[in-house]
Amino acid sequence: MWLVNVLFDKPDDFIYLYFGEPDISEFYLLQSDYNYSYWVNDKYAWFVAKCFVPVVFLGGKSYMSSAIIVAVISYLGVWRLFLVFTREFPSLTTQFKWAILYVPSVIFWGSGIMKDSITFSACCIYVHGFYWFFTQKKYKPKYLLAILAAAYFLISIKPYILLALLPGSMLWFVTLRVNKIKSVFLKVMFTPTLVVLGLLLGVTLLDKLGDSLGKYSLDKVIGTASSAQRDLKQSYYGGNTFDIGDYDASIAGVMSVADKAIFATLFRPTLLDVKNIVMALSAVENTFILIFTIYLLFKLKIFRFFMLLTAHPLLMFSFMFALFFAFSVGVSISNFGTLVRLKIPCLPFFLSSLVIMNYILNMTKKDRNWEVTDGPI
Repeated sequence: MWLVNVLFDKPDDFIYLYFGEPDISEFYLLQSDYNYSYWVNDKYAWFVAKCFVPVVFLGGKSYMSSAIIVAVISYLGVWRLFLVFTREFPSLTTQFKWAILYVPSVIFWGSGIMKDSITFSACCIYVHGFYWFFTQKKYKPKYLLAILAAAYFLISIKPYILLALLPGSMLWFVTLRVNKIKSVFLKVMFTPTLVVLGLLLGVTLLDKLGDSLGKYSLDKVIGTASSAQRDLKQSYYGGNTFDIGDYDASIAGVMSVADKAIFATLFRPTLLDVKNIVMALSAVENTFILIFTIYLLFKLKIFRFFMLLTAHPLLMFSFMFALFFAFSVGVSISNFGTLVRLKIPCLPFFLSSLVIMNYILNMTKKDRNWEVTDGPI
């Protein structure tokens, strides 16, 4: 809001602030007539503030009007994700409405004037663009632009979301190529190699993006997560914390708490963790998700659960992204208040994965030999 005030009161200063790179001390003097915000030291938060300037301007500096504009823009991204899933599984339209569009916590935290609205929408647009450009081979500039723009916003605000998207994206791309091989022998021969190459390509991309990712680059992300996790357990957060256990800043240390981290992100707070109304609402939602997951694990005997992931490329991507994201959030967050907000990007993907697996499980063997649709949305 205060950046918009600068736009009206000091246009020249606004141009410098918005398009330039002022240092903090100079910015403080420049903003002596306004409240100084400590978070301008955070380049990610500063980028978010600049993103909302056009929205607040169009909303006439009204919070309600601006919030409505943000909600509409955010919904457009989520809608594109919904179209991707319903195009691949038209008979699951109703189920995807509940898994993607009607998740209470996603609606609440993903539609306000917060960075989560931008990043969640960008995540959905990335998947939509990737789906059309790489998997459907619709080589139109708008789809490539959607991928690049979404990646730019993610890198500029929450790089760890892109970190979670890339491995699944590479597997999605590789799996589609493998499925085109008719020979079972060649599939068995080439699949492991292609999967490894896909993952290596993803890691290479992340490494090349090291400077842009900053503290989320491959050589810093584990230390960043460990420090954040320790800080968020402190008493000054009001006791609304959970503990996945201590771990050292190494790959082995992080992997030792992977199961607890993933469980915490996907299913906590539970009803036993509730200490306020927000946690209670989230706990009810998480209970339904946990029951649905246990139901599928019971029907599939766990082993078949993971075997079923290879039934469809979109299913594999969706589940892989949900797990990678849940892991990255779980190892770096120990505060329930933060967790219920940060977890929203993975919930539609995780729930959609469960819906698809339940659908495939209930199909007859003959029905499972479907063709992936290639018609327009």
